Amino acid sequence: MANCPKCGYRLKFTDFRAECPGCNVNLMFYNHQERLAEDADKAEAEHIQMQPRIDRVKFAFIGTKLSIVRLILLFVPIGMLFLPLVHIEANLPFKTIDANVSILNIVMDVVAEMDFDVIMKMITGSELTGLAFICYLLSILYIFLAAVTAIIRIPVVSVSCSPKTNGGDRNITLSTLGIIFTVLSIISFLIFSAQISNSFGAMYSGSLSFGAPLVILGFVAGIVVDALIKKEDADVKYKDISEVVERVERRKAEKEAALEEARQIVEAYENKNAMA
Repeated sequence: MANCPKCGYRLKFTDFRAECPGCNVNLMFYNHQERLAEDADKAEAEHIQMQPRIDRVKFAFIGTKLSIVRLILLFVPIGMLFLPLVHIEANLPFKTIDANVSILNIVMDVVAEMDFDVIMKMITGSELTGLAFICYLLSILYIFLAAVTAIIRIPVVSVSCSPKTNGGDRNITLSTLGIIFTVLSIISFLIFSAQISNSFGAMYSGSLSFGAPLVILGFVAGIVVDALIKKEDADVKYKDISEVVERVERRKAEKEAALEEARQIVEAYENKNAMA
């Protein structure tokens, strides 16, 4: 159990009343004002530490006109992934496929219903289909990596104004990776389509749709804007918290003065007793 903050009486389980049995002080409200002042000091000290970070995040997203443009462009590659990326036509014995494929189709239809046993048999079945379906899997993997990169750019931009790192270089690197993954996905799909067309002739055809180039353009636009923001090198606009800082420092000085006064009183009392 706890002790009474005034007299040090060790409270028992049977001491259920609000008053201390030793000194009869109200335990709930003892030093209530002092505790509130301490909580206020802690809250304002945390505010002093957090406000510059909040200002940097805010400035990274909407601090300048270019930052607002970048904020919009962050979502462009993600949105373009939901447009038709490729077009596939396949004339199977009992089924005809004529579909545009987006990232949503890949997640809902291709990956969710993928039969990996069949894919592995196609890979190991022959050199021709083996290369085709390896590229098929790679095209899916690379487009997922491009999507992940596009998503990661959003939280990364929030620390673009960090005083310790150059956020512009990091943002440009991520956008470049997004372009690389998208291009690799396109190349893998084109190889897959060419190999399957050579094997099955008119039964299959695959081509790029307008969504894939737009994904790349979205990343390119992000690189251009990040480069312009880096060149602009605008200063972060910090909120004025000088009043809060002064108030905290004043309270700290008053507390230190009170402690020093108490120390001097105790020291004088001890010296008086020693001389007696």
